[in-house]
Amino acid sequence: MTEPVPSPARPWRILTWNLRGAGRPDLELVAEVIREHGPDAVALQEIRRGQAAALARLLGWHHTWARKHHPYTPFAWWLSEGLSIMAPGPLSSIARRTISPGVSTWTYRHRIVVAATVARGDDRLRMYDTHLAAHRVPDERIAQARRVAALVADEAMPLAVVAGDLNAPGEVEVVREFHPVGLRDPGGGPTNPSIAPRSRLDYVLVPERSRVTEQWEAPGGEWWWAISDHVPVVVEFTT
Repeated sequence: MTEPVPSPARPWRILTWNLRGAGRPDLELVAEVIREHGPDAVALQEIRRGQAAALARLLGWHHTWARKHHPYTPFAWWLSEGLSIMAPGPLSSIARRTISPGVSTWTYRHRIVVAATVARGDDRLRMYDTHLAAHRVPDERIAQARRVAALVADEAMPLAVVAGDLNAPGEVEVVREFHPVGLRDPGGGPTNPSIAPRSRLDYVLVPERSRVTEQWEAPGGEWWWAISDHVPVVVEFTT
């Protein structure tokens, strides 16, 4: 009698998107894009708490949100920008860590990483969502990437992914910080500005032992510009 052939591992699909929440994106359109691509987990940046909750309701998903910084008066706390992880399945072991020590939460220069374990049946994936320093400060980006990688190393989860806006167009030094924890960049196209993308700022870093089965970045154009100044990125991989 022949031995049964084991079923191939089901791929994981990850979507990351900087939504520019201050621009009040149309969450119905955002939900439409997410549904179309059917990710197992989503990492969002520059999203407000209320926007994250509303988007999760539209999708019928679980989510977590953490404040990155608050550039407005204390009386307008609902305008704070943050990071959100969303998934169809439950989230657990949620963590938040500052990666810009000494920088006030009242300035955009304050940076964090948010982590959550995503459940998909019996499978688990540890998602790290981050948004590294912007503009001409590569040394800050490298240091922040090193702190995110240190959290990945400390937690030592069997399957981990880092996703988000790394603000690192062509800066291999930033991505290289994740090599010691077994994560790699599968490559990709430009993601900013969304009207006509020419700079790659948004990444999904996957386990080095994985096989990438699909990659996609939105092509950009006026429709995408109406939502955000970044386009979404999708990476699918098997382990």
